[in-house]
Amino acid sequence: MKGVETNQHKLINKAIRQHARIRKMATKSQLEKIVSIYVPTTTVTYSALLEAAKKIPESNDDLMDVEGNEGVEKKAVEMTEPSISVLPPTSILPEVEIYIFTTIVTVLLRENLDIDAAYYCNLLVDRIRAFNRRSLDLLSAKAYFYFSLAYERIEKLENIRPTLLALYRTTCVRHDDMGQAVLVNLILRNYLEYNLIEQAHTFSLRTTFPEAASNNQFCRFLYYIGRIQAIQLEYSESYQRLMLASRKAPQDGALGFNSTVQKLAIIVQLLMGEVPEKRIFFQKELRAPLAPYFELTQAVRNGDLEQFNAVVAKHETDFKMDKNLTLVHRLGHNVLKTGLRKISLSYSRIALADVAQKLHLPSASSAEYICAKAIRDGVIEASVEHERGWLVSTEMVDVYSTEEPQNAFHK
Repeated sequence: MKGVETNQHKLINKAIRQHARIRKMATKSQLEKIVSIYVPTTTVTYSALLEAAKKIPESNDDLMDVEGNEGVEKKAVEMTEPSISVLPPTSILPEVEIYIFTTIVTVLLRENLDIDAAYYCNLLVDRIRAFNRRSLDLLSAKAYFYFSLAYERIEKLENIRPTLLALYRTTCVRHDDMGQAVLVNLILRNYLEYNLIEQAHTFSLRTTFPEAASNNQFCRFLYYIGRIQAIQLEYSESYQRLMLASRKAPQDGALGFNSTVQKLAIIVQLLMGEVPEKRIFFQKELRAPLAPYFELTQAVRNGDLEQFNAVVAKHETDFKMDKNLTLVHRLGHNVLKTGLRKISLSYSRIALADVAQKLHLPSASSAEYICAKAIRDGVIEASVEHERGWLVSTEMVDVYSTEEPQNAFHK
């Protein structure tokens, strides 16, 4: 209240930072008491707030209050909360109303009452749209996040996509930077959830991420753009975005976000033909989450297609949960390239049937096709003798005895 009345955004930010601790400790009886004291019965959302609070299951603290001495409880309340009982519920600030509503919704999510949370999130967003106050921007952004989270939990994110787009247009008109940043990330996440890559790419091109947004939102934006570019085969740009997101993310926390970024960055780096450094996999916090990706890296590095297929089959569930399975399947071509490169360096001439056996390919004809493609792409320096069924490696020539360095210098 003080932050709104004195127009001090620092106090509003402080209240939002404390919200994470409050939502973990809030109980049913406390929320019902707050609604009855701070929200007048004439308020439009009074009945909805009270109804939502009553849906929260009773905690151990509530049961202890009921079974304990009523006189002792009353005396303790009078000693610890003298200011609450004297506040008259004659009017309520919109910011206080939205804050209480958001707190109740987050407690519903905490108790895994996802359907109820989604229903009351709809009412919360409708209530926010009824106001046009700059002091509500930060609270609204927080409410939009939980609105999307509730529908993601009940697996109906596509239902709120038009609402998110409409809210984004409103925040652009009102120059609400925090709301724009949150909604851009929520819309991109909504598209990526249903593999609508083209729509996500088009939306990212037609929007401008606000410079005044928080660092956490900017890190999420970089990750989503990096994922879009990875799927669209723009591996170099994707890797740059992911590395920037990893560097800007909090290093002493955000373990889930850091592991998600590192998993995608490892796959993108492998698709670029590079091998990630070992120190990435042996970080104390990331050793367990990155274990499947370490085995995947070893298989790609060895160029063993059979080992690669075994790793993919073993950790298919993990890759699918991380939504990286499609990108992992692309690595099969890199495994074949690595294996062919090792064969061309080891043998000056080898039969295509032996190549198929070493690479675990079904036939010599498939090995011939893969070798021809690798030669065309410049992966190996060799030639295919179709009549004899051989792969003949070209003798390595000293590049400095040719005109290639001179041409590179002129270029």
